[in-house]
Amino acid sequence: MKNSIFIVLLSFIISSCSNDSVKTNKEQTKIRIDNHIDSVSYAIGLDVAMRLEEQFKDIDHDMLSKAIDDYTNGNELFLSDKERLAVIRKYNDITVPKYRMDKEKLNIIEGGKFLDENLKLDGIIEHKSGIQYKVIKEGSGPQPKPNDSVQIHYTGTLIDGTKFDSSYDRDQPAVFPVNRVVPGFSQGLQLMNIGSTYQFFIPGHLGYGQGDGPGGPMAVMIFQVEMLNIIEEPTEPTN
Repeated sequence: MKNSIFIVLLSFIISSCSNDSVKTNKEQTKIRIDNHIDSVSYAIGLDVAMRLEEQFKDIDHDMLSKAIDDYTNGNELFLSDKERLAVIRKYNDITVPKYRMDKEKLNIIEGGKFLDENLKLDGIIEHKSGIQYKVIKEGSGPQPKPNDSVQIHYTGTLIDGTKFDSSYDRDQPAVFPVNRVVPGFSQGLQLMNIGSTYQFFIPGHLGYGQGDGPGGPMAVMIFQVEMLNIIEEPTEPTN
């Protein structure tokens, strides 16, 4: 419930984030990024605004702004604390499942179309597991087993090109067990060897499924992966 309240309160940001108001505020206040805290604050604001724009389509921004002003200025509130919690709970009970259902259906339709068209492109191979992949660069040597760990560089995007993660951006390779990632990614890693670079197209049911992964439930994910090293699981000594 705390998360729900937090999300709704953060919707206030959206109320002042239309294109016109952002331009006006920037012109009037001459906001600049002068230091690290400014950068972090702006980045968090963008992240919150993008998430809220995706999740809350029907919030009355005027009423939301009034609630913030009333609370901040100590004005009389329209709702008691008990009423406030009840309203938010009811909204979440009705809206969140509908949003997730709509988003899931859309991702299944758009993801299916994307994968069908993608399979027609040169160099795209469909694995028996259901993932699609493209060999960008071949490597050599053994392939990792499920219980091995790997050191990789990778970039993850959605089918619309949105990048949601990248070890390159962090300038730090990732190291993790092959069997501790989503099924499609795990399967793809086991096709690679050291020095190879592959591109994987992972259907929603082999990604985060109906969970809250990048792009929402059942979203197709695309990964470009560079295999740097394989760390084999230690073998048990025999007596």
